[in-house]
Amino acid sequence: YSVHGVRVPQWVVETPGQLTPKSSETEENQEFRRVMIERYPGGQAKYLMDAGAKEIHRDDWGILYRKELPGDEPMVFVKVVNSTPEPTGEFKDYWLRVPPTMTTARASVAWTFQEEADSYEPSVQT
Repeated sequence: YSVHGVRVPQWVVETPGQLTPKSSETEENQEFRRVMIERYPGGQAKYLMDAGAKEIHRDDWGILYRKELPGDEPMVFVKVVNSTPEPTGEFKDYWLRVPPTMTTARASVAWTFQEEADSYEPSVQT
């Protein structure tokens, strides 16, 4: 079995429910660890929460989380809320992966639009 060209054991593909934060954190092979995190039940955002990611910044733009990974670059995500309601009237959360150099939620959101934080000021959100 392989995922994105990375050889993995059969169980990672057929029974990803067996994946745990501990199993991926103790994996020494970085490529395999990244596949394990990608295949984690509920996705990378769920992995972050289950693995104890730390909130490092919060502002009107979102919440920035960071998870250190042994022998690898940290995972950094900004959690944002869609400004457009779902048909149910609820507002859906989205988790956007950003570079590990990000230190504020605003800068992270701006980065996703290829903008600098100080110049990112949308007049309308959709």
